[in-house]
Amino acid sequence: MGDGTVALLQLAWWTVRSRRTDFVGSFVAMVCAQALVTACAVLLESGARAGAATGGPDVVAFAVPFGFISLFVAAFAVAGTFSLGVQQRTREIALLRAIAATPRQVRRMVAYEALVVTVVAALPGCGLGVLLAAGLRAALAGQGLFAAGFRLDFGPVSLVSAAAVCWVTAQAAVWSSGRRAARVHAMRALGEAAAPRHRAGWVRTVAGLLVLGGGVWGLESIAGNPGSSSDVNSASGMVMVFMVAVALLAPWIGRLTGAVFGGLCKLLFPGVGYVAGANLASGHRRLASAIMPLALTVAFAAVSLFVPQMKWREQQRQDSGRMVADQLVTSGDELPADVVRTVRRVPGVAAAVGTTSTYAKVLTGEGESHRGPGGIAQAVTDGPLAQVLDLGAADGRGADGLGAHDVALSERLARAVGARPGDEVRLLMDDDRVERVRVAFRYSRATGFGDLVLPQRLATRHLMDGETLRQDTVYVRSAPGRERAVAEGLAALGKGRHSEWRVLDRAAYAAEARHRQDASMTVTYLLLAVITVFTSISVVNTLVMTVMERSGEFALLRLVGATRRQVGRMMGLENAVTVLAALLLGSAVAGAVLVGSARALTGTARLDLSPSIAALIVGGAGALALATGVLTTRIAAAQRPERAVRTVRAPG
Repeated sequence: MGDGTVALLQLAWWTVRSRRTDFVGSFVAMVCAQALVTACAVLLESGARAGAATGGPDVVAFAVPFGFISLFVAAFAVAGTFSLGVQQRTREIALLRAIAATPRQVRRMVAYEALVVTVVAALPGCGLGVLLAAGLRAALAGQGLFAAGFRLDFGPVSLVSAAAVCWVTAQAAVWSSGRRAARVHAMRALGEAAAPRHRAGWVRTVAGLLVLGGGVWGLESIAGNPGSSSDVNSASGMVMVFMVAVALLAPWIGRLTGAVFGGLCKLLFPGVGYVAGANLASGHRRLASAIMPLALTVAFAAVSLFVPQMKWREQQRQDSGRMVADQLVTSGDELPADVVRTVRRVPGVAAAVGTTSTYAKVLTGEGESHRGPGGIAQAVTDGPLAQVLDLGAADGRGADGLGAHDVALSERLARAVGARPGDEVRLLMDDDRVERVRVAFRYSRATGFGDLVLPQRLATRHLMDGETLRQDTVYVRSAPGRERAVAEGLAALGKGRHSEWRVLDRAAYAAEARHRQDASMTVTYLLLAVITVFTSISVVNTLVMTVMERSGEFALLRLVGATRRQVGRMMGLENAVTVLAALLLGSAVAGAVLVGSARALTGTARLDLSPSIAALIVGGAGALALATGVLTTRIAAAQRPERAVRTVRAPG
């Protein structure tokens, strides 16, 4: 390590120590980011070490999406606060340039400051992350989603990895800001500091437009292929793509917001509105920095809450229309292969059809590169399928039965491969062998069921060596007037030598589905609560940084005759504009994703959302931001003007 590196490290350490108040925002963001990332890393490592008996795979399945979302939100918040912190120190960096500091030295100093903040935040951040992981484990185990025997088992790898990820995120954030700050010419440094000319770089603008265009194209592609729940999951993930585009285009968003709302302030509120409008127009980068975390909070909360509800309502609607059977026979494990024959012997049973889940792909051409789309397939036993399940057959021969080489395709899958009833298609089965089959019919009620229906005789030919075919569910239809007798006969089977069997009527089946939905929503609510707390801290953090930075400006206004009330009204207008713009931006992103999700689920853009939940999201985020702005403004404006100006001139 050269003398120059040591000197810059010492300078970075001295800067962070002597200007602690200027780095509080970055420190808070880094602590929260490390807590989130550490919690995910601890759960992931513990799940990987745990066996199947203690629920290790379930923990990993939870930790992976949680970690992905947490990493995105943490990166977004850390990048925002570090970039804002560098922007606020333009005058100091300009002075360094004026006394012969090179652009490379400025960039390295800023990077070392981020390193210092990361190291200082590592201990509290990792400690909070371990506590958060323990809290999540206890909460999910209490809901029965984690095995009671699962325990946290992790080593230093998780903690070091979390700190390294956060450090890389911080370096990525300050690289762009430090590069921009160090670009000023040494002879113009003081002029740049006094009246900064912030221009949006063309590389950033082009990148933002490309990401935005890619998000629109991706969402349209997903929405144009209705009927797939997996596509809905992809659509809900598009909120991250749109927020990245918004972050890249933030300077232009701030400029547009400042121009439009600044003009409205001047028009509607003469006097104080003129000052507020001028501040909004000139401080568009500061405005954009304040808008971003609040917009992210609104967009993420709305999509996280409404998309699972939309999926559940659509599945419930299709389940209700699909279920014709009076009773279902299931088990905690798979049912034996002869269960259908046993059920059919129960007096009063008119029809019994067993189903087994498998997977298949429809080949669209020759060779590995033409495997084509696929999905969950339901292998059904011989029998009158239409008497137990109404799949919503749209055309073809209908669902009365399938021949030995017949299959049914969901409308989504049929559209994807261009297949119609009577067409011959090739299926790639589980054992990687190909079967030529004929499309008997297409059906519309595929959500929660599967995209293919094929005879079990066909699936049996493609079992792996040593594998035997077993049933997942048996759907039972009673003869007219024999419903009670069938229910009693099936219950007797469950109480006899088949005690592991579970017999459900339609009401019990619907109740069990609601229970599964409640368990799934519990995870959603828990994740949303954790992420919302973090994004709320980020909102408060950013707003405090942007307002407290202006304490010197408030002091100057007070010295030239403005009253504390006038300063408060000016900031009230600016805060209102910030909140309104953020809510509009977040709602626009959420609305685009929700419409795309609705089209992917139902084929229509109609949204069936709860007004109370929407009002809670928008109102809660807005109230938090407004309250933070008002309180921070009062604190900043409460200082004596002479002292505030002296503080700005001599920081630390």
